Amino acid sequence: MHEAIAGKTFDNLLRVPGLAVPTRLVQAVHDAITQGVYAAVRHGGGAALALAAGAERFASDPARVPGDREQLLRSALNGAVGDSLAAAGNPLAVQMSLRATLRATQLPLQLQADALAPLRSRLCVFIHGLGCDEASWRLRAAAWAGSPWASLLCDDGAVGYGELLERELNLGALYLRYNTGLPIETNALQFAALLGELMRAAPQVRELVLVGHSMGGLVARRAWAIAASEGQAWAACTAMIVCLGSPHQGAGLAKLGEIASAMLMATEVTRPLGHIAEARSQGVKDLRHGLAAGAPGTASGGPPGGLQGASMVPLRLLYATLGNASDSEDSPGGAWMGKLFGDGLVHAASAADDGLTGDVQRVEISGLGHMGLLGDPRVYAQIRRWVGAPDAV
Repeated sequence: MHEAIAGKTFDNLLRVPGLAVPTRLVQAVHDAITQGVYAAVRHGGGAALALAAGAERFASDPARVPGDREQLLRSALNGAVGDSLAAAGNPLAVQMSLRATLRATQLPLQLQADALAPLRSRLCVFIHGLGCDEASWRLRAAAWAGSPWASLLCDDGAVGYGELLERELNLGALYLRYNTGLPIETNALQFAALLGELMRAAPQVRELVLVGHSMGGLVARRAWAIAASEGQAWAACTAMIVCLGSPHQGAGLAKLGEIASAMLMATEVTRPLGHIAEARSQGVKDLRHGLAAGAPGTASGGPPGGLQGASMVPLRLLYATLGNASDSEDSPGGAWMGKLFGDGLVHAASAADDGLTGDVQRVEISGLGHMGLLGDPRVYAQIRRWVGAPDAV
């Protein structure tokens, strides 16, 4: 950027009669100094990072399990540049695995018959969204106070949908951890294969319910479509897919990011910033289009059960809109907020997948933001209703 700005100044001075020769001399000195300084900073920084990485490999225990906060940072990092981490073989790249609890320190579930013996015949698999991990399903402890499930809260005041389903309805619950910076198609392929392994190792599981938040809903839908097209057994066992605030038709912020990147790339001065913006992960870029037909990362012509035609698996789409929870459905203020901002990240039309037909049910909850969908009594009440439980008293 420095070179681009300085270059424009020197170009203007070169056009002034009598200044061409001194301008070239000054420009030569300027370029030599700046290039030397930036090269020193670049190579010095690279050397420092290389030494730090080497020291970490030498001093750290490869078998060490990251703590909750460290895992949270790793998950966020993977959301931003997880595809680059995976391509470089960086140990910080998250490896897809299933977890039996919401503790980030829990080791991955081994897909072996003895380890899977406790699983019940009905199983819910929860799939988190961009930059998150399984612990995100317990983020909103305060929301449960005063709810019918307040007495079931854990000692720390938190609870997850899966934990409640296990206690109330005798449903099993597993949680997927995955690298959200990878393309949605890549994660869907890995997830489809992982569920295939799970079902072969746990034949007692007869019914699956997939619950995905945000990107997790897209991964679940695409994985099911892949499994159905390949005749994988678990696709036929899937009773429904529940999507919470998933951008099926693309996320507005991701689309704005694409526009901003294109604008930054339009001029020499801002092009370096455009290159930085374009360095975001493919997972983030995929959210521009969701599961739209022909979107990058999906099968040619769009995934089966995508935006055109009818869904071949029962879909339950729950989405939120901002505004006061006390607003009535006909409230002009609440309707305006919901239409303009959706849940703050995903518009209602995209989360509701307007135009999709088949066995699809849509529910809107007002006064809730995108991340609020991860832990809210109203959301849980709807999920338990969909899985066949009576309404809570």
